[in-house]
Amino acid sequence: MFMEKMHNATNSTVSKVILALIGVSFVVTGMYGYLGATVDTSAVKVNGEEVSQQQFQQQYNDEYQRISQQLGAQFSAVADTPEFTRGLRASVLNRLIDQQLLSQYVSELNLTVSDERIKQEIVRTPMFQVDGKFSNDAYQQVLRHNNMTSDMYAQYMREALRLEQLQSGLAETSFLTPASQNELANLFFQQRYVRLAKLPLANELAKQTVTEQEVSDYYNANKSAFIVPELVKVQYIDLTRAAAEKTVNVTDTEIQQYYQDNKDKFSTKAQQRLAHIQLATEKEALDVYEALQSGADFADLAKQKSMDKLSGGQGGDLGWVSNGDLPKDFEDAATLVDVGKYSTPIKVDGSFHIVKVEDRKQAVAQPLEQVKAQIEQQVRQDLLNNQFYAIEKKVAEKAFEDQSSLKAAAAVAGVEVKETDYFPRNELPAALNFPAVVNAVFDGDVSQGNVNSEPMNVGEQHSIVVRVLDHKAESTKTLAEAKGEIETFLKRQKAEAAVLANAETMVKGLTENGQLPAGVAFGAEEKWVYAENKDPALNNVIFAMKATANNKAYQAAKTNSGDVVIIALERIENGKVEDAVRQQFDLHVAQNKANDLQANLLKSLRAKAKIEINEDFMKQEAE
Repeated sequence: MFMEKMHNATNSTVSKVILALIGVSFVVTGMYGYLGATVDTSAVKVNGEEVSQQQFQQQYNDEYQRISQQLGAQFSAVADTPEFTRGLRASVLNRLIDQQLLSQYVSELNLTVSDERIKQEIVRTPMFQVDGKFSNDAYQQVLRHNNMTSDMYAQYMREALRLEQLQSGLAETSFLTPASQNELANLFFQQRYVRLAKLPLANELAKQTVTEQEVSDYYNANKSAFIVPELVKVQYIDLTRAAAEKTVNVTDTEIQQYYQDNKDKFSTKAQQRLAHIQLATEKEALDVYEALQSGADFADLAKQKSMDKLSGGQGGDLGWVSNGDLPKDFEDAATLVDVGKYSTPIKVDGSFHIVKVEDRKQAVAQPLEQVKAQIEQQVRQDLLNNQFYAIEKKVAEKAFEDQSSLKAAAAVAGVEVKETDYFPRNELPAALNFPAVVNAVFDGDVSQGNVNSEPMNVGEQHSIVVRVLDHKAESTKTLAEAKGEIETFLKRQKAEAAVLANAETMVKGLTENGQLPAGVAFGAEEKWVYAENKDPALNNVIFAMKATANNKAYQAAKTNSGDVVIIALERIENGKVEDAVRQQFDLHVAQNKANDLQANLLKSLRAKAKIEINEDFMKQEAE
């Protein structure tokens, strides 16, 4: 995908901005353009400017895929829940609105970008470079593969650079004085040396008692904490390619036959090295054509006259192209021209082109021996597909015929019936963690039990058949069921409070005489750095402590796990930070402040904007 290539190619600000713009703006035109003004094709209108439904859907699909890859196996548990869908749709819609508001604001500021700047950015883009130098071949190839013209890409680049100007302006507006920046860095990387005295809870826990009334009161006040989620227990058949591989064998005859039937696949493509001169009007094109006829140099005219500045700078060179890479009229014109010759002016996509053929390469067939391994792999894959689907069909038939169990269906595939323990919707076993399976066992007809599902495709040559053995609806634990859990919690809560109160008494004694009671001792000295955040609860307490004249201070606190400790602050030192780390820190702080400014700007722009959401479209998509 174009956006993924761009992301991998560079991390520059311009590239990041242009990715966002292309994700928001690039829409493949189609039938919607012919529906006329009577149909509202917008997802939302921002100050009268439309964000189309196609734009919304593309952004939604891209974000859905990104989250799917990020969450992996956990994704299916939330993917099709109403809460996830509503949240994702709202997030995408808000992002599109923000993009439109920023674009409009940039236009109000009259921020502009010159053609020369755009050319410089394109030439410097690593994706378009070979051996550190700009390659027009690479540039043209990327455009062709993504059905984009140089004008389209230049427009995306122009918008990206305009937004970059806005972001740079915000970053320059947001700053800290050197003294404030140094103070912030010193605090963030500060080192505090402490010793901890840990006070065990065990003895205090043993002393605690809880009344029936306390248990009952806690239960009634926190019933939502005792909800038992919906649970199912299932049997399933896991059909993979392994079931089909047992019977697949590829013969030399099959390989030879495939080669004969698909010779065109094993031939190098015919290619042409082309150049062109792009003109805005037919008159300009005819004038240039006459100049060529009079002996003018094609490359010189391309540099002087071509609207396509990048290829023009290369004498009009478009590099090597294969059939189908360029518009049909363009390629047809080139086909009629001999090597070294140029065409008469032709009109393509609203402008005029004179096409020159620099060189040609004919298609060349590869011998069988060179491609035998590749063909064997393809034939094997085809046979596996056929065999897998044949087995899947037999399994489906048996599962339908015998609804009493999965044994007969498993037998025809030569696999085992597997069984799970009870599990909730958000904790599926890894082998069943697919959206189709989640829906089947919790929401479909299968969920009621005593029926076999159809094979559900969950991947390439991978299907699952399930049978629900038991289905338990969501419920709430009774007081009797929750009693032991509540007693344990309340006893620990009381023990922690008692130990913490005791620790605070010990801190008073330390402040007065520097002594701890017998049996309580500080451990070895530990170095804590705020930036490391080893234990958030303790970290906040340690770095909020105010040292005395000799840097000594004491305080009682609870750790993240609920254990009680007494903290002895021994000394404080400013952190020693390498220049590279400090520079990254300063950059991060500046970026956060710029982000805050942009968030405030968007808040202001939203307050003044007229935002019209197409509720019919949003409701229809959510169904």
